Amino acid sequence: MACDRPEVTERLTAHGLRATPARCRILGLLLETHEHYTPEEMLDELRRRGEPMSIATLYQNLAKLSEAGVIGRFVGPDGVSRYDVVTEPHHHLVCRVCGRMVDVRVKGPLEDLAPEPIFAEDAGELARWRVKGAKVEFSGVCPDCQLHLHRKEQRIA
Repeated sequence: MACDRPEVTERLTAHGLRATPARCRILGLLLETHEHYTPEEMLDELRRRGEPMSIATLYQNLAKLSEAGVIGRFVGPDGVSRYDVVTEPHHHLVCRVCGRMVDVRVKGPLEDLAPEPIFAEDAGELARWRVKGAKVEFSGVCPDCQLHLHRKEQRIA
């Protein structure tokens, strides 16, 4: 079965993968929503959309897609593996209330930042480290939660 979205098929074949129904549904969902799903959340959303699949099929395909570089896998602030359609280096803005994540870039050369030790006894070891990358996680309150909190405050007042 070919995917019904050409960009999904192209992305899969560009990474040397066949466009199977499961891969098409997984990648199509991530491209459409830009969400950072856990496997369980993804399974629930696929079921909600009338596109159920077994948990084993989901995990097998998530592993294949992330190994091939079609999608990214990272550990979210909740300590759970999440999947991201953006595979280039980037950072996340996370809502402190609902946990929503948004992909963001940092302006300026993040690579120029130099880590400094918090504890003096770590200075010698830190000088011997070779830093290969940096991740920044921003946190705040998303617009939806701000609105909800504002309405709640108005009811209390």
